[in-house]
Amino acid sequence: MLFVNFDPFPVLETNRLLLQPMSERHVEDIFKLRSNPLAMRYIGKPLLASKNEARDLIDAYSRNLKDKIGITWGIALKDIQTSDREGALIGTIGFHKMDLYNYRAEIGYMIHPDHWFKGIMSEALNRIVGYGFTEMRFHSIEVKISPENDASRKILLKHGFEKEAYFKESFHDNGRFLDTEIYSLLNKTD
Repeated sequence: MLFVNFDPFPVLETNRLLLQPMSERHVEDIFKLRSNPLAMRYIGKPLLASKNEARDLIDAYSRNLKDKIGITWGIALKDIQTSDREGALIGTIGFHKMDLYNYRAEIGYMIHPDHWFKGIMSEALNRIVGYGFTEMRFHSIEVKISPENDASRKILLKHGFEKEAYFKESFHDNGRFLDTEIYSLLNKTD
């Protein structure tokens, strides 16, 4: 069984990105992201209706971290102001479900449509997969996506993930049952 310690929170960097903890100062960013219909199109959760809901979501991420259920990073551009303040979040990525007993985790991610097709999510995914395998010592990482999400599928295949399963009507969203594809990647350095 794996043992994880997120104290201090592991801030991660790439050439362009800072993957950081979320706090009260990110409420506006999370609201902007999670209330955007395009950004939420394949997420399978309702749009946020208020900044209080964004605050509650950030609190939930903090509880998951404290309870060692999951860890979620806010994605910020290092050298570019995304609003009128430094460190504004443009997306999130993390291991939102960790199965420590089986050395397995599930990644979830999203990015604001203003930043689609710029390689940002690919860069963030590469960084946390590396962190998950080397620092956290996961044996396998999985990602669940909507079969309609071609962009996400392309990113996963680019990073060596393989399609592991296709579940028909396995997810309920907004009164509909939706299909799910599961992709996984094994740690080849074990």
